Amino acid sequence: MSEPTTAVSTFAGYKLALFSLPVIASLIAFWLGLRFVPLRTTDPRGDLINRVFACLVSSFLLGVPVLVLLMQHWPGVFEAGMQLAQIAAVPSIAGFFVITACVFVICSIPGPWVVAGVFLWLKRSEGQTITEMADRLRSDVTGNPARKADGQ
Repeated sequence: MSEPTTAVSTFAGYKLALFSLPVIASLIAFWLGLRFVPLRTTDPRGDLINRVFACLVSSFLLGVPVLVLLMQHWPGVFEAGMQLAQIAAVPSIAGFFVITACVFVICSIPGPWVVAGVFLWLKRSEGQTITEMADRLRSDVTGNPARKADGQ
């Protein structure tokens, strides 16, 4: 026998799911990032600020093209979000914004990893000339061993 539910509690559940999904996804993504790559002990505050800004930049640089591609190739996902919002008794545009927020959260995930990779590469290249750095970058991209500077 199922428990009786009221329409008010059902709509409250939909609203909670509708508006908390982007926040929960963002917290999980941020937690995973901190779990796999902990903050630097030398400057945790600066590292945290760098990661947050990297997430924001990545979100907007990747999120906008992904949204455009999503609207062109799979427009039904936005209609489903709007229908979910109508079921939750909120304006249908809220469903559009929830889908958009989820896309921006997912697109923010690679930002800190890319920034960390660039800074690590720059740290390893410290003290090299620009030609040595270019040779190393070329060898890293192509997989061929780097040429020696003296021509051997």
